[in-house]
Amino acid sequence: MVTVIPDVKVKVNEFIIQWLSQDKVFDQLSDDLSCILNGKVPDVVPTKLINNRSLSPPHHKHPASPRSSPRVPGSPNRGSAARTKSNRTPSPAHEIKKSSPSISNKLKRPQEIIPQFYFPMGKPSTPPQRVDDSRLSKIKDLFEECKDGLMAPRDFGSVTKAAELPLYWKCPLFEACSSSDTCSYQQFLQVYEYLESYCHDEASKFLRVLTKGTRSHIIWEDFNNLIQDVIDTHPGMSFLDDAPEFHARYIETVTGRIMYTVNRSWSSKITITELRESNFLKVLASLEDEPDINQVSDYFSYEHFYVIYCKFWEIDTDHDLIVSLDDVMRHADGTVNPRALERLFEGTVTYNKTETLTYFDFIRFLLAEEDKSHPTAIEYWFRIMDLDGDGFISLFELEYFYQAQLEKMRLLGVEECSVLDCICQALDLVRPKEETKITLTDIKKCKQPSLFFNIFLNIQKFLDHELKDPFSNKDGEVPLTDWEKFAAREYEDLIADEELNKQYEYEDDFEDEDEEIPMMGNVVAKSAVETYGK
Repeated sequence: MVTVIPDVKVKVNEFIIQWLSQDKVFDQLSDDLSCILNGKVPDVVPTKLINNRSLSPPHHKHPASPRSSPRVPGSPNRGSAARTKSNRTPSPAHEIKKSSPSISNKLKRPQEIIPQFYFPMGKPSTPPQRVDDSRLSKIKDLFEECKDGLMAPRDFGSVTKAAELPLYWKCPLFEACSSSDTCSYQQFLQVYEYLESYCHDEASKFLRVLTKGTRSHIIWEDFNNLIQDVIDTHPGMSFLDDAPEFHARYIETVTGRIMYTVNRSWSSKITITELRESNFLKVLASLEDEPDINQVSDYFSYEHFYVIYCKFWEIDTDHDLIVSLDDVMRHADGTVNPRALERLFEGTVTYNKTETLTYFDFIRFLLAEEDKSHPTAIEYWFRIMDLDGDGFISLFELEYFYQAQLEKMRLLGVEECSVLDCICQALDLVRPKEETKITLTDIKKCKQPSLFFNIFLNIQKFLDHELKDPFSNKDGEVPLTDWEKFAAREYEDLIADEELNKQYEYEDDFEDEDEEIPMMGNVVAKSAVETYGK
């Protein structure tokens, strides 16, 4: 026999829903809320509910006991009434009213105002600072020195510095003020007053200037004119004046490095938060004080651009600025795991699935390949190794990539390491929270993410690490990133190759077909690069 046990909770919920569904209950609750907001104490037992007995759940009426005799109308039982009055317990409302003065005093206290803690355009200064009149007067004099009070873009650097902004903001600042070839003082003043009134930090001002106030984020095309201005006016880039066909490639390289480093959300849109958390504005400001562009290793170094450009040239045999899977497999003499390269073309780290990679895509690949400890590189290769996209790198996925590494070991004649030993070494290195799953957080907490990825993705780098002298780094030296070491090494090799080529004489017809890529005062002969200048 099955015993049915009533669910008390379900029944209580049913009564509560029935009670709340009545109109007068809703009205009373609204009145109580108004009382609380006005600092008053609502009645615990509302009058509306006392007078309306129908609001309470219906009770089953039991027949009168045979022992109790019906009362005769007009003859009240005074004793019973007295006993009822004396024995009655105080109502909850009566108890609450006794303590109502203290509750009322608490409610009448002024409400605490939570201060603003989110400032999307920067935290304003207290008290608010007005625009310096002497600064505006100086800027106005600069405009009056120009013909008809109209200033050209080439002269806007003086205005930018007078406004106490970084020098290389001058091009986007001019474009934000005027859409023509000249700018008046009133046009500048309108933009400048907005910056001083509503943009309270450097990042918000730069965003407003670069986007002309049309967007709340920066896209890669916004950097084009700014970088072109660096090419045209920075003293360290003067050697490139005679090679305008390479300006577009330098702009694309610098922009690719900016998006790779700053756009941590992988959205191709740089937000103001990402701008604040990056070092881009600091690096951009440093260009003014550094005449050697190569000393600015982040983003703008011409040597780094040259290395990236030549590495792409080596695999782009038809020079159409597009490389296929077969082309990429020739990179670094084929030491990169082919199974990882196949994942590049499946849309895991690009914005869409494609059969080819552009030069812009190759920039990200090369940066991630040569410095796997960079935060973006960690995310880059984690996406590559996470085959099913479940947010974990499983033991199966580790084995899948390591099988390709074993084949390369056999080709190189290197002593093989079993899959089990390799996976155990990787797990000991990362120490994941779950023994059979490696998360992105686990790798970011790892002290040697490059070693972990190279075990499964680049056998040559893994072997180089095993043979590396642990005491090779000298004390007192500024540590370089893996990318900086790679770029310096490759650039030296390119210079050595150029010096070697100078020892040979070229035939006239060979020289006519060559295009020269400027290399900081030197030139390197590269054939058929007309496409790159388009």
